[in-house]
Amino acid sequence: ICSTYTSLAAEFNEIRRIGLLNGYTSSFIDTIIGIKLSQYRKKNNDVIQSPQTGYDVKKRMYVEIPFIENATKEFRNNITHICNKLRPDLDIQFFMKSPPAVQMLYQTEDPINKKMKSDVVYSIKCTQCQHSYIGKTERQCIKRLHEHGAPKSSSQQEQQHSKQQDDNCTHQSNNIVELRRSEITSAVQQHQIETGHQINWDNFRIVMQDNHYYRLLIKESLLIKAYEPELNRTTRSVPLIVFPDGLQQELLHKQFDND
Repeated sequence: ICSTYTSLAAEFNEIRRIGLLNGYTSSFIDTIIGIKLSQYRKKNNDVIQSPQTGYDVKKRMYVEIPFIENATKEFRNNITHICNKLRPDLDIQFFMKSPPAVQMLYQTEDPINKKMKSDVVYSIKCTQCQHSYIGKTERQCIKRLHEHGAPKSSSQQEQQHSKQQDDNCTHQSNNIVELRRSEITSAVQQHQIETGHQINWDNFRIVMQDNHYYRLLIKESLLIKAYEPELNRTTRSVPLIVFPDGLQQELLHKQFDND
């Protein structure tokens, strides 16, 4: 096999020498060399050009379609027909996807009541003055609401409401009020006692959720800084390193805006 034109010319000269020794004329030898050289070049050109017009150059595309018997077949044929007219360079391969199971269309489990959820940032709002409180809890919300003063039963709620009305009507002495303040650790409950306002405990909102404790603290701190709730005694739970100036307006939750 000749790798250069120089070696090819030397090979042709050797063929001519051998041919002359065997009694062939120079014209005959050159004719045979030309025929064989043309055949070799034609063969190489066919190999180079054949992939350009062959089937293998088509770009293969996979399309997933739902299987709905005759409708699927008709849709597949229509797409194939359009593709052959507009994009003959594409080879579309269809594969069918079975429809979802019937049980996927129905809710098999009851949704968790929001009072039973845990690892949340929540918001409580007074129904009379619209003062709000933002907090977080790793426990079930109902337990944290009880610590804020939420009644554990409907009868207790009525008693609490009646008691607060009596307290406001009889104008208890300052000493008693100060004593009750010292016993109360919840700002929400203290707001109820001082103002006589009522909290709709069923209307509290879950704003964010996170099962990672530190991330939960960050979310609580960001919301407190953004909304500045009147009943919160602290401005944040942890230092805000990533968002020292708080969240941007477009990132804030819409839950508060709809109240």
